[in-house]
Amino acid sequence: MQLHKRIGIFLLTSLTMAQMSCLKDTPNNTSPSAGSNNVVEFQNSSIPVSYTSVYPQYDNGVDLQNDTGSFPVNLNYTGAVSVAPQDIKITLALSQNALDSFNQDQGTGYVIPPSDTYSFSTSATIAKGTRQVTVRVVINTSATDYDYTASYALPLTISQASYGVISSNFGTAIYSFLANNAFAGTYAATGYVFHPSSPRAIKDNYDIATAGQSSNYFPVGDLASLNYYFQITVPSAGGAVTNWTPVGSTPGGSASGFMTADNPGSVNYSSAAPNAPGTTPWLSSTYNNTYDAANKTFWLHYGYGGSGGQTAWTRQFYEKLVKK
Repeated sequence: MQLHKRIGIFLLTSLTMAQMSCLKDTPNNTSPSAGSNNVVEFQNSSIPVSYTSVYPQYDNGVDLQNDTGSFPVNLNYTGAVSVAPQDIKITLALSQNALDSFNQDQGTGYVIPPSDTYSFSTSATIAKGTRQVTVRVVINTSATDYDYTASYALPLTISQASYGVISSNFGTAIYSFLANNAFAGTYAATGYVFHPSSPRAIKDNYDIATAGQSSNYFPVGDLASLNYYFQITVPSAGGAVTNWTPVGSTPGGSASGFMTADNPGSVNYSSAAPNAPGTTPWLSSTYNNTYDAANKTFWLHYGYGGSGGQTAWTRQFYEKLVKK
């Protein structure tokens, strides 16, 4: 499912930057093989995910309204003259072969989504005197066969251009995407972690990612770097969150979950003094595992530790998450 790819931030290393000659992040993606020819190509809609892949990949988070959203596909002209000398009619097509090659090259498992979950115009025109045109891909998650857990990508290729040369480097591109439900985004997180030997306050920004139409991935406190996550279902109108599911390294079964009482196992948290579970503000009645839709705020109280339910859990998290 490539959870880290969906919720992480891609960091480009100095080695990667040294390899830009393969796929460059430049104002205009010019194909070296075209020489002085006029070139038609895909243009960056974001920084490419990889600078070494066989085709450029643009990863898109699609914000939904009424189950639909969209992302841009930019088509560009470049040549000896800075603008198109005439109308350039372009035809787009899907290329399963390109996606197969990309997956093999990058070790990924992207698939083309079902045809009823997306739409885009297969023709576009770069008007005379301009350099670029944008085609928007519309995503429809209301289709019954849309799968939030799938790794979707549209492998687009410029199959025809009425003028100029189709770029050899940027004539095909991979547009991966993930539809973001209404709860996805960055949240200001405050709260406290009660731990027998390492108690600490929470004050950070958390990235909350889409897991399904009404479910999301959350980091377990400040332990995202250790691959501790959980998934829950969020009611759109607000109220109690449900369906705790441990993800990654988070203990499963009865070893993690929502808490409904303050320190039910009578764990010694004296190292956290004067903070203590069950004293203001660290009250389970306040951090009651609910979503406040009007204020886009989560109030969470959960824990993990030994098996047997919350009386065995030695780690407790009180968190308030407010969408930024």
